[in-house]
Amino acid sequence: MEYMGRVVRRWLEDSGLRAASVARRAGVSASTLHRVLHDSVDPSVGTLEEIALACGFSLELATTQASDRFASAAARSLLEDGYCPPDDPAVVAWEQRLHRWAGDDDPIGLVQAAAAAASPLHREDAVLFAGEETLARIASAGDASNGRWALSGPAGLDPSAPPVSLAPPVTILWCDDPRQASLMLTESALTSTRQVHRVSVAVVGAEPELFFDAFSVGIVRFVSPIQIIIDCLTQGGAAAKAALNEASSW
Repeated sequence: MEYMGRVVRRWLEDSGLRAASVARRAGVSASTLHRVLHDSVDPSVGTLEEIALACGFSLELATTQASDRFASAAARSLLEDGYCPPDDPAVVAWEQRLHRWAGDDDPIGLVQAAAAAASPLHREDAVLFAGEETLARIASAGDASNGRWALSGPAGLDPSAPPVSLAPPVTILWCDDPRQASLMLTESALTSTRQVHRVSVAVVGAEPELFFDAFSVGIVRFVSPIQIIIDCLTQGGAAAKAALNEASSW
């Protein structure tokens, strides 16, 4: 379980107990707890439950829509020449998963597998909007963020569309500062929403490498074609079908 160590470390800090005491209470060796804290072992759910209880917490399991940036980074590292993924072991883990899920010689299968776990609409920092707005207005919001930005989603499948045309749902504005970009859109025809099925525009924080191979058409910037395909596939429905048609023509 990647990054579980930092979670367990917080449990220990909040409990006020020493690691040796928590290990004894949890019925695990001190070396096992040390490995859990340093992410050098994948602990079982039972072990995590005992550690949590030893710290005074109950462990509850819940599933949410996967939204892991390293999944799309792994797909791009496998398929996109020149792309440099983040230096993180999670990328390697995702590369291995994608190979298991899709095989080694199926590029479309790889991006589909990555998309299943990389929904930008479910990222913690995603700001979601409902309504209609032009590409130009969304691009202006990107400019207003005073950082890097680029559009993705179905809008990227037709980059020659006039900036004054309405952005197709779901258009994604990747940017360095989603909070700043969102401020401008709150003054537009869009309204904030928490209901994913109503989203027409999403503003999402981007890691630096996401902008690799981005391109501009007039005043509008777009992420790389592969990232566009992945982002469309995450949406399912008509967007995913159009993305698959586009990818099959490459």
